[in-house]
Amino acid sequence: MQAKPYHRYLLILSLMAGLFQPMGSISIASPHAKPALASGVTAFDLIIAMNTLRISNGLPELKEDPIIDAVAQSTAEIMAANQMSSHIGDVRGRLAAAGYGGGATVWATENFAVGSDYSIDEIMLIWSDAAHMIPAVNPAYCNVGAGVAKSSNGRTYYILQAAYTSAKSCGEYKSPGGTTTQPGGSTGVSQLIVPVKIATPDSDGKVFHVVQAGQSFWAIAIAYKITIRDLEIWNNLSRASTLRIGQRLFIPGSNTKGYATPTPVGMVQTSKPDADGKIVHTVQSYQTLTTISQAYGVSIQTILDLNGIQIEWPLQIDQKLLINPGSATPSPSPRPLTAFEKLTPDSDGNYYHTVNSGETLLGIANMYQVSLSELMAWNGLNIASIIRPEQKLLIKLTPPASETPTPPPATATPLPTTPPPTQTPTLSSPEPATIPTPAAAPSSPNGTSTLVWFALVGIAAGGLLLFVISSRKARGS
Repeated sequence: MQAKPYHRYLLILSLMAGLFQPMGSISIASPHAKPALASGVTAFDLIIAMNTLRISNGLPELKEDPIIDAVAQSTAEIMAANQMSSHIGDVRGRLAAAGYGGGATVWATENFAVGSDYSIDEIMLIWSDAAHMIPAVNPAYCNVGAGVAKSSNGRTYYILQAAYTSAKSCGEYKSPGGTTTQPGGSTGVSQLIVPVKIATPDSDGKVFHVVQAGQSFWAIAIAYKITIRDLEIWNNLSRASTLRIGQRLFIPGSNTKGYATPTPVGMVQTSKPDADGKIVHTVQSYQTLTTISQAYGVSIQTILDLNGIQIEWPLQIDQKLLINPGSATPSPSPRPLTAFEKLTPDSDGNYYHTVNSGETLLGIANMYQVSLSELMAWNGLNIASIIRPEQKLLIKLTPPASETPTPPPATATPLPTTPPPTQTPTLSSPEPATIPTPAAAPSSPNGTSTLVWFALVGIAAGGLLLFVISSRKARGS
């Protein structure tokens, strides 16, 4: 039967109230007494694994603290109930509020991983970068705690917190919460971690490790910088089997014939360039962007740019990374579609995202580059809402306008600068300069021009007649 909504609200409020209560009100039950989860990885396993790494770095183990255990477990349960994909935040403030440090300034760090049936190998692979290795390499940290919780969608949340106070050194500080009882009645973790002494190669160059009391698959693998899987394959064992004191384990190395699995630290096997100089690297266990970039002598940003990935995206085993594109000219590739552009409208004309297993509201909002509040408002949800696989979420975005190729503007046809030749060429002379002259009479006579012409002739004839008469009179006188 499905829980009523107000029951979920009461659960979340009670978890948050328990987180911020004074120390006297917090239940300091050991997280290791909780029922085993389906993945089999417990909070105690997380502490043992991190402390084994710390000892392999030459540092003393972190002391498990009951207050940190309680806060880490509460953190795991809150994140699982809300299916969160990021930290709650202010881990040092939450630890101080729970009573850790006794009022002194608290410094803390928190690792979290979320997935389905993770092995301890896979969790520590996720935590193998510098930011997550702070508890294993920073000598200032003194105490540790962990918590594990499963969400309603089947995913498991793994939380590890490490802390120290500014008032007292690690040996001086005593937790007001007492001690945490471990399986078998011991306290702390010192009795359960035996530092692994590295064996020297024999006359044939082979390395065999002799198992000592308290040593585990994980401790031996970390000490020799290989994986548990390597120990299983090369010794025909299963991690489900119990190691025996005095048992000899063959340790493969980079020079072992047939051993192709790179070791986790400092031994990235680089790929050779092809004929065009192109280099592609295949990611192996425990490799990070930092170790890969150092092995090839390129920057992390170059790897990110060449592969279109972001620095916060976790690497996957067998993932292909382009390290050098070589001399070959890459063919232009179209712009990758956004998450929204990959959707097709439903029958009602709206766009919907179909929830996949393990997805969260925040992750879906980031996928479509919208705010969490917008996504919840579109679908009538709130921060306490739980989404399920195959559920459809409305995405109210406007589809981008389709790109229609625009033809280039028509090019004007230039006119010839000289007139084209005619069929029958004609000779022409230069045009003379024009001088203004009175307009000439039309060449074709009309009525008016004829009368004027006769008048002029008459005047000329009369003038001639007068000239003749006057000439005669002059001779007669």
